[in-house]
Parts: sequence; C-alpha cells; structure tokens
Amino acid sequence: MKAIINPYNHTLRWCEEFFPDRSICSLPVAGKEFAEYQIDSVSILGVDEITLLDYNYDSALKRKLGRGDRWSLVLHYLGSGIRRDIPQLLDEHRGFAGEGEVLLVMGPVLPEFESREALFGNLEEIQPGEKRRDGVYLFREGRLFRCPAPLRSMRTLNQYFELNFQLLNTPRNQVLPGYRAENGVHTGMNVVIMPGCEIKPPVVLGDNICLERDCRLEGGVVIGHDVIIDSGNVLRRCVVFDHTYIGKNMEFSDKIVASGRIIDPVSEASVDLEEAGISSGLDGGWGKIDWTGAFEYLFSLFLAVLFLIPYAATLPVRFLLRRTRWFVKCSFDLYPKLWLVVRHRGSLIRRSGRNEDFVFCFSDSFSMRRDALQQKLDDRYYYHHRNPLLIVRTAAKAFVNRMFLSDDML
Repeated sequence: MKAIINPYNHTLRWCEEFFPDRSICSLPVAGKEFAEYQIDSVSILGVDEITLLDYNYDSALKRKLGRGDRWSLVLHYLGSGIRRDIPQLLDEHRGFAGEGEVLLVMGPVLPEFESREALFGNLEEIQPGEKRRDGVYLFREGRLFRCPAPLRSMRTLNQYFELNFQLLNTPRNQVLPGYRAENGVHTGMNVVIMPGCEIKPPVVLGDNICLERDCRLEGGVVIGHDVIIDSGNVLRRCVVFDHTYIGKNMEFSDKIVASGRIIDPVSEASVDLEEAGISSGLDGGWGKIDWTGAFEYLFSLFLAVLFLIPYAATLPVRFLLRRTRWFVKCSFDLYPKLWLVVRHRGSLIRRSGRNEDFVFCFSDSFSMRRDALQQKLDDRYYYHHRNPLLIVRTAAKAFVNRMFLSDDML
C-alpha cells in the first residue's frame, strides 16, 4: 500500500506568522519534526512508499528525512500547493498512486489507533459532494472512505502548543525522540546538566543542551537542539526551539521560546527580546563604568601595538603575501579592524548579531565553521558572561584556530 501525506490547509497562517523560517512539516513537536510523527503513524500500517507534500519546501528537512530508510520504506518529499480536493490530489499524483490502495493523511493531524484492523475496521464511504474534513482516508477500487480514527490536530497555535504535551504525557502509537529515556526524561546526545538542577518529568532534551546551575524544569518541558539555559531559570510547561539562549534567573510558564522571541500560545501575543537582555540601570558612580568594556579597549590597543611589529616587517612583501593563505592564517587581514576598535568604531568581540564591526566572535574560539544560528547563540552567551579572562581566551583561541584554517575555508 502507498500513502500520501498532505499536512497543509488554510488554517495554518499562524505558522508563517510566528515561525517564518519553518514549514509545518519541519515544525518541532515534542522534540521531532511534525513530519516525522506523521510518517511514524503511517509506517506502522505496512505502507511501503510515501509521498510527503510540503507547501514550504525545506531542503534541510529533505536531507534529514532522506529516502525513508529509517522507516524501511521509500519516501518522496515534494513541494506542493495547498490541495484540499482529494480526487484532484490523486489525479496529480496518479503516476505514484497507480491502481492499488492509497492511504491519505489530510491536514495537520496525527491519527491514534492500535492496529491496522482498528483503523480500517469501520470505514465510512464518502459520497460525491460531501465535505472532506482533515483526517485519514483510504482510496480503494475507485471509492473514497474515511477512517474514523481519533485525531490529534494542530490547526491553531494553541493546539500546536498543547500537542507537545499530549505527546509527552500519552505518546500512544508515537515514538518520542532521545538516545536515552529514563523515568520520563528523554535526552539526546551531549546533554550537560550542572549541579543543582531539578528536572521533573515529562521532559524532552535535544542534542547539545547545557542546563547551568540551579535550573528547574517542571510541568512538561520540551527543549530543542543547541540550547543554553543559563543558571537560575525556571521553565514550566514550555517549548524551547533550537538555537536558543535563555539568560540568567528568568521564569517562563506556558510559553514558546523561539530564539529571541517569547510567544504566548493562548493570546498569540509575542515579545521580541533585546539580545542584550535587561539591566536595572540603577547603579550610580563607579557602578556605571563598564570596566569589562574598558579592559576590552585596552587589550585591543595592546594587540594593535603588538601586531604592528610583524605587520610593518612584512610591508615590503605585502603585495605577494596577500596572494597566499598565510595572509589570513596569520590574521594580517584583521589588523586594520583592531585600529577601528581603538578608534571606538567597533568591538574586539561581537556582542550581538546587530554588531557589524568586530574583530572576532565568540564562536571563533570553538571553530571557524559555526553556522549563523550557532554564532547567534554563542553571541548571546558571551554577552551575559563576558569578563576580562573570557575576552583574552576568546581572542587567543581565535588566533590559533585561524592558523589551522584549511584551504577550502579561506
């Protein structure tokens, strides 16, 4: 049997509004992309080939899903318009459908059933002209049937939010993600939990997570990949998207935290937080002086003077040196930027994504291959933790990492 999954309908404008960089298929639900849950639902029925239609085609999702080997079937991920008419949809994909039975999953739904017999046991034939709702349908011998299975739906933002916790608490025929599942806590790879943290299940933690000291997760929490939850945070019934940094001593209840945006799923109100966070501004006198910024300026001046020696010594061969990899490996290309910092026209270490004039970013101290989203996350962590030692360490590691740049990175 073959299957067509068509999750889109016209009620999903909220996805484009609140998550413009995601399609409904790639939207994370309880730690996995929504499309993965839909494929999970269909694969246990013995389907051997699936066509997944996505109104907003996502190449990253295409690479992640692959050709369906994970489900032991053949998967076709295709871009498509919003098609609600099933006969028209079948006609468009008649080459795929062929002459056999075709299962259709229409709309942003997850069917609940215990077995193939339970799903197909009480089929309801759809008469011509009858309105076709979101749900599961079976096309057999030229006739269309509705499979009256219970559905979990996310037609609205709030339904999407609640779906996360429905799956956390009662997954039923769905498989929650994680390399480890222990006492209701599902964890991915490279999860660091510092002392003093309190975790009350159910919880899903993705890959590359850091929970700093004295964090508390309770009431159901879903945290995506590449996330830093700083010390003293309390998260209660929250969904945290990938590549998110949450600053110190904050408390969120019944919220979606997507990078720098906090969303209330009930009122559909959202707040875009400043990357710099919030400070009281009540300190007076000496407390108003940015001593860390002053150190960064003096350290930049020191580097500018120190690098003046090799920069001047190579002046006679500068034209030839520019044509070699060593011009970048030795950071000669950064030297003019150091003087911009000395002239108060830039910063030594980037503090936010809006800071365009900088010499290094915090990510450079780890790798020169960090993608833009990871750099944004690193910038936020750096801003809240910057101190003289971190400034020196970041610059030193960045200089060293540049020495080992490969030719394809230059």
